Amino acid sequence: MTKEHYLQLKKQVRIWFTVNIIIGLIAIAGGILVIISKSRHIPFLLMTLGAVGIMNRVLIVPAFNAKKEVEEQHPEWKVLSTKDSKIPVEDLQKGFLVSFTALLIVIIGFFMFYRPLPKVDAGTDMIKTYREIQSVPESPTDKESSTVSNLTPQDVQTLQELKEEIESNAPSDSNSLDINKAKDLAEKAQQQNWLKRGE
Repeated sequence: MTKEHYLQLKKQVRIWFTVNIIIGLIAIAGGILVIISKSRHIPFLLMTLGAVGIMNRVLIVPAFNAKKEVEEQHPEWKVLSTKDSKIPVEDLQKGFLVSFTALLIVIIGFFMFYRPLPKVDAGTDMIKTYREIQSVPESPTDKESSTVSNLTPQDVQTLQELKEEIESNAPSDSNSLDINKAKDLAEKAQQQNWLKRGE
């Protein structure tokens, strides 16, 4: 191998390694965005690893191995500068084609798997839900009235006690009834058998 061919290999290794690092950084930035958005990050990471790996295998590894073999035979060539050497056109075209394909895979993979989180205002949802609850009509429908007519006076009294208990706890700071009170009320209602199933 001539000195000129060695310098071409050395320059190729530097250029393709730099391009590979840049594509890898783009893939890392895209991967972080995909992970933050809680999108499907594993397929994206596999695609980008495949793209960068193929680029390594096709461009960098053959040139690097050939350069190492020459350096073992001619260790004094390691200090030579690659400033004046030029990469052959076919190697340059091959390198650009592989690099462009790897970059394209990273970009396509990003847009395939990146799904940004929807912007939701929790306060708006709570107000909307509260308004929906307030807008429910209080008059019973036909189905409800038939179920209510099956209740005994004792069931009605228990329901009224439950309603009063719920209303008495409504102004408190807690979001729901005390758990123990709720369990007691449920057991009481079950014992008095006012819960009708399947009617």
